[in-house]
Amino acid sequence: MPMIPDHIVEEVRMASDIVDVVSDYVALKQKGRNFFGLCPFHPEKTPSFSVNPEKQIFHCFGCGTGGNVFTFIMKEEGVSFPEAVRILAKRAGIAIPEPEETSDANLQLREALYHINEMATAFYEQQLYSPAGRKALDYLHSRGFTDEGIRMFRLGYAPDSFEALFKYATERHFSPDKLEQAGLLNKRDDGSYYDRFRHRVMFPILNLSGKVIAFGGRRLAEDDSIPKYVNSPETPIYHKSNVLYGLFHARDAIREQDLAVFVEGYTDMMRLFLNGIQNVVATSGTALTPMQARLVRRYTKNVILLYDSDTAGAAATMRGADVLVEQGLDVRVAELQEGEDPDSFVQKYGPDALRDQLEKAIPLLDFKALRIPEAGGHLEKTERVQSLVQTLAKIQDGLKRQEMVHYYAEKMNLDEEVLWEEVRRLRKLYRLRRKPADEQIQVMLPVERKGSYAERSRPVEEELIRIMLLYWEAVPFIFSFMEVTDFYNEDFQIIAAVVFELYQNQIRPEPEELIHYFNDAHLSEFIARVVLMSKEERDAVTKDYKRWAADCLAKLQSLMLEMKIEDVQEQLKEREASGGDATELLEAWRRLQEQRQRIRPENFLPEYQ
Repeated sequence: MPMIPDHIVEEVRMASDIVDVVSDYVALKQKGRNFFGLCPFHPEKTPSFSVNPEKQIFHCFGCGTGGNVFTFIMKEEGVSFPEAVRILAKRAGIAIPEPEETSDANLQLREALYHINEMATAFYEQQLYSPAGRKALDYLHSRGFTDEGIRMFRLGYAPDSFEALFKYATERHFSPDKLEQAGLLNKRDDGSYYDRFRHRVMFPILNLSGKVIAFGGRRLAEDDSIPKYVNSPETPIYHKSNVLYGLFHARDAIREQDLAVFVEGYTDMMRLFLNGIQNVVATSGTALTPMQARLVRRYTKNVILLYDSDTAGAAATMRGADVLVEQGLDVRVAELQEGEDPDSFVQKYGPDALRDQLEKAIPLLDFKALRIPEAGGHLEKTERVQSLVQTLAKIQDGLKRQEMVHYYAEKMNLDEEVLWEEVRRLRKLYRLRRKPADEQIQVMLPVERKGSYAERSRPVEEELIRIMLLYWEAVPFIFSFMEVTDFYNEDFQIIAAVVFELYQNQIRPEPEELIHYFNDAHLSEFIARVVLMSKEERDAVTKDYKRWAADCLAKLQSLMLEMKIEDVQEQLKEREASGGDATELLEAWRRLQEQRQRIRPENFLPEYQ
C-alpha cells in the first residue's frame, strides 16, 4: 500500500482492539467468548452483530457484513482503507507520516486542497456575519433558517468582489495555483486570478468524513443574466457524480429508518433535516449516477424520490431513478402539488404534512404506469411506455423482473411477449454498453458469449473459492487443474491469487486471519461469511472437500463446452439459413457433445484414474 507503509498498518491493527473500537459505535454485551450488539449496518431488534476478540473480527448473522477492525471503520465512517488506518492511528496515538514527509505527490495535493477548502469555508462563514454579508444573512433569515441551522451546515457568503478570497488567501501564503485547483479561483488570459464565487450564499459540500470538498453558490443579485447557482468544478477531491449533498449529516438517520429521501436542492435538504426529517439527501439538480446509488446502498435499500413535478432538476432526478433500480434499490415516488418544492411545502404546511406525503409514496413502476394513460398523444404515450420498459430492464433480480413484467403487461393491457422482447433487447444493449470497446465488437460475433459464461460460471467459481478458504489442503488439488487466471470473476480471481501466493510461500494462516490480507471491504465481508461458518455448518455442506472440488471442476469444464456447443449451433443456423454446406459444423458439434458427455467428477479424482 503506497500511501501508508505496511509496518505502520500492522502496528495500527495490533494497537486497535476490535472490541474497544466497535464499542465506540455499538453497545456490546459479552456472551461466552464473543460480544454481541445491534448491527450498525442494518435495522434489527434482536442483536445478531458479533465481535470476536480472539480472532479480532466481526460478523453480523443478520445482514452478512463482516471483516476486521479496518473493515468496520471503512463501513461505519464511509471512508477508504487509508483513511480508516489514519482514523485508527489517531485513536491509538500512532504517528503516520504527513503528506510533506512522503513522496506521494497525489496525496500531498489532496491534503492541500482539503486545507484550502477549510480555510475558504471559515472565510465565507466569517463574511456572512460581517457587515458585507448582511444581505445574505437577511436572505437566509427570510427563508426561515435560524443561526443554529446556518452554523450546522456551515453556510457562508462570498463577497461582491473579484479578489476578496484571493487577497485573504494569498496574504496567508496560500498558492493561487492551488486555489485554482481547488476550484475557488479562475485564471484570466493574462495569467491573473479572480474569485470564482462572488456575491453568493455559499453552501459547503462535505464528504463522508466531514471534510469540505466543494461549494455551491446561490446568487443574491436579481439578475437573470447570471446563473442562479454556480458550483465548484471537478477537482482531485471532488467528483460530483460521487457526492450527495447532506449525506454526511443524514447517514445515521438513513440507517436507523432504513430509508433515504431524495430531494433536489440544498435548501430542500436543509429544510427537511432541520424540521426533523433527517433521512434526506439532495441530488443538486443533476441526474443520479451509479456511484451515488452505491453510496446510499451502504445505509439502506429503500429510497423515496420527493418529486417536484415542474422543475427541470427533478425531471433529471426522475430520469436517473432507473440507476437506483439497477443498483438494487427499491424506489418509490412522492409527488408534491404543482408549484411546491419540499422547502416551500414544509414552510407552508409543516413537517407532519410532508411525512403524510412520504407515507403516500408509490413504487416507481406504478408512478410511471399511472402516467401512461395521461399521455397527450401517441408519441408521448410511446415515450412513457418506453420509460416503464427501461425500469423493468434495470431490475437485476431475475425472478422479480419476471414477476413485474407479467404484472405490468396485465395492468397496462400490453402484450406480455412483446413487453418481454423489448426488456430483453434493452438488457442486451445495457450489457453491451458496459463492455470495453474491443469486447463490444466481439459480442456481436457468434463465437463470443463471455457475458453468458460469466453468469453461469460465477456460482461454480464461488464454490471453489469457498472450498479453498475452508480446506487449505484443497489449494494444491484445485490448482493442479486450473490457473488463477481461469477464474473469470475479478473478485474471485483476486482471492484466488492471494491464496495461491500464500500457499506457494508455505504460509498457512488460520481461516479468520485471511481477512487481514484484503483491504477491499466487500472481499473482507465475503471471506468473513465463509470462514465464520461453524463446524456443524461445514459438515452439513460436505466433509469430502476433494469430491466437492471435483464436482465444481467438472461443472466448469462442462460450462466451457456448453458455450462452444451453443456457438456452433448459432453458426449452424446461419449456415442452414444461407443454404451453405453445414457438414463440417455438424461434425464439430458431434465431437463437442461427445467430449461433454465424457466429463465426470471422477476424472479429477486420483483414485478413479
